[in-house]
Amino acid sequence: MDQASRKALLSTLIDQGIFTGIEAVGSPPKVGVTPLFLGLNASLQQQFISLVYTYVNNGAASSVPLQVIDATSGKTIQSFTAAEGLKQL
Repeated sequence: MDQASRKALLSTLIDQGIFTGIEAVGSPPKVGVTPLFLGLNASLQQQFISLVYTYVNNGAASSVPLQVIDATSGKTIQSFTAAEGLKQL
């Protein structure tokens, strides 16, 4: 999947209320997740967060974890790296 396809899919997921937004500029990158995202099964959450991670890193691996922010509370609830996958905090 190329970067334009990733962006299009992420825009759809934002429009559907899975994510509130993605902050790719700056360190660390962040994604806001909604209660709808939190209600998904773990496998689907992993796939969607992996897509965000790949998008913010333009397809490359990074040592900087993606922070997953609960849009309701504003708190960081998970992190993701290619090496460790999705981790609860």
